[in-house]
Amino acid sequence: MTATDSDDGPRGPVTRIFDVVDRVVGWAVGIALLCVALTIFFNASGRYLTGWSFLGGEELSRLLTVWITFVGAYGLVRREGHVNIDLVVRAVPPRVQRIFRGIVAAVGLVAMLYLAWWAYKLTAFSFGTGQMGTTLKVPRALFFLPVLIGAGLMALAFAEVLYRAVTGRLRPLPSLTEATEDVPASPPAR
Repeated sequence: MTATDSDDGPRGPVTRIFDVVDRVVGWAVGIALLCVALTIFFNASGRYLTGWSFLGGEELSRLLTVWITFVGAYGLVRREGHVNIDLVVRAVPPRVQRIFRGIVAAVGLVAMLYLAWWAYKLTAFSFGTGQMGTTLKVPRALFFLPVLIGAGLMALAFAEVLYRAVTGRLRPLPSLTEATEDVPASPPAR
């Protein structure tokens, strides 16, 4: 169930903006992942085949991995795709599901706002002191900035889920009986 299929009516401007952000984040995370893979591949190949490697390659890979992790997590919040135990939620009526999922969204929103606040303070401090990376000469704040951006994006996504839960636009999860009807029966034992 995705956040973008919240209702069958026309899509509002906020939903369309989220859809654009989803696409941009998806492409950016995909390109960053490709860069990480290529950096590691060329560094390892160069080191063993020619004795040469990119000095900041490992630090660049770490930096991009932090960006992938925190900014990419936004997409999972948007689709409600994070690992969760939904056995109880799927066993209750849709109205109670909305309440449970709204509570989870509210807790997630508060947690992400708290994380964003501290990430902002750490990023601002790091930019203010001019700290630089050891091998890759970039500001150390670039390691903290994705936490701020990712937490901000996830807070917006949790706020959207909470809004849909409060306004009744949050589609219910499939019930436990609906989910098991889709699973094919196992073949008979021989």
